[in-house]
Amino acid sequence: DSQPSVSPDGTKIAFVSDRDGSENLWICNLDGSEPKQLSKDPQGDFESPSWTPDGDYVLVSRRQANTLHEVWMYNIQGGSGVQVTKSSPTATTPPQQRVRALGVVASADGKYFYFARRTGNFSYNTTFPIWQVVRRDRVTGDEDVITSAPGSAFRPVVSPDGSKLVFGTRQD
Repeated sequence: DSQPSVSPDGTKIAFVSDRDGSENLWICNLDGSEPKQLSKDPQGDFESPSWTPDGDYVLVSRRQANTLHEVWMYNIQGGSGVQVTKSSPTATTPPQQRVRALGVVASADGKYFYFARRTGNFSYNTTFPIWQVVRRDRVTGDEDVITSAPGSAFRPVVSPDGSKLVFGTRQD
């Protein structure tokens, strides 16, 4: 069990667990009781769960084919989840053009999702920046890169009042 995220009302935890044999998304009560598996991917590779402001959904990055990570949203009542980002690579898409979306969080009003996006594969002696924070409008699907950090920008967190965005970076 890893990567816990407490629900907005403080009663539940979303987390990633391999208790079913692969890394999947789970929720439970704050005391650890009543665990419930939200995703059921036998090849599961989920990261960085977070909650929507209403507490009805858990956002997560899910590893897809071709080493891509896409943003998914799971209703806490159940279901198969909804894929939010769709980079649509093909088998012939060069590795340097494959997109990853990690560390998704919702804005306080629920209108936007923020996440770190990277294009390309890992390489030693890479040229920065390799990640930047993207804002996605939940209604239109429009995405804007909102950071220009020279050392990259990743793992965004929105302040409770929605007025500030904090993110990690590598600078010098």
